[in-house]
Amino acid sequence: MKKVLIIMFVALLCPYLAAAQAKQIHLILDKYEKRKKVESIIISPSVLQMASNGNYDASTKELLSKISEMRIVNVKEGAEQNGTPLKIIIRSDLDKVLTGERFSRVLKMQDGEELLELFVTKNEEGVLVFLATSPKEFAIISIFGNIDKSVINAVMTGGIKVK
Repeated sequence: MKKVLIIMFVALLCPYLAAAQAKQIHLILDKYEKRKKVESIIISPSVLQMASNGNYDASTKELLSKISEMRIVNVKEGAEQNGTPLKIIIRSDLDKVLTGERFSRVLKMQDGEELLELFVTKNEEGVLVFLATSPKEFAIISIFGNIDKSVINAVMTGGIKVK
């Protein structure tokens, strides 16, 4: 009986843990997006809702319905805080969240000095985070919503293009 109660408690707690992970990513992006040499784009749920009502095939509409928000933060070369490159500070903050037990790195691609990484929460209600690092800039692309295998496959196969 104890095991059943523990399992039920964990099952009830999981959506709150996923929301906490999304909230942590939001807080980090909010903290840095208004700095000099930092560009930020937020695609709101209402824009995604309008897009899903567009003239698309059923699979694209289904994919768009799973995404609740997208955020892109781009840190340009020369952005600093107290003499430290801002991309190092942001990466450190993100690593504290992404290297925990609730995220998995599903892709790492190194091409010379450029690095692309993809992290996803281990549950479906969560976050997909791209980190693109190069000597001249650091970009964070985060997709929030029902991140299941279809969303991950779309990202990996070009159904969602990240540039």
